[in-house]
Amino acid sequence: MKKKRIPKKTDPETVITREFPQRLAELEIELQRHPERPAGEQPLKAISAIKEILIDGEKALQFALGSKVYAAGHADVTHAGSNHARGVRHIRFYAQGQTVLTIEGDFEDQQFGSNFRFQTMPLYVPGVWEADFQKLSDDLRLHTAKRRIAFKKKRTAERAQQNRRH
Repeated sequence: MKKKRIPKKTDPETVITREFPQRLAELEIELQRHPERPAGEQPLKAISAIKEILIDGEKALQFALGSKVYAAGHADVTHAGSNHARGVRHIRFYAQGQTVLTIEGDFEDQQFGSNFRFQTMPLYVPGVWEADFQKLSDDLRLHTAKRRIAFKKKRTAERAQQNRRH
């Protein structure tokens, strides 16, 4: 009888799939903002033809990455009796119209946006979509890191200029 290999926590495959929930949450937020940004400020340069669609009755944003079609979206189940929306958020990633990744967690809408705290990953279907998903989320993270560095440099320069004046 052949033993099933249990992946170590440091296996590259395990590390990547552990990161998928956070990457999906980041990507879904950016997709929501993407159409509103001027073309020069859109971090996801590789995607095109972004449009709102319904998949199994839920809203999602569909986009093309080369000849492949993907989508991402979320659905919320809110708790009653709260001053602002809070509850459980289900975020999904679709490849060619099929759900390949679903994450769930607590969310709370606040004045400056929504907070999401990952809890579970009820669906994960390995496949060829993973490489594109990894690339998109890497591009988004690189863009975010560059933006943070530029902001810090600008802030440091402004402080230095203020100190010279005094």
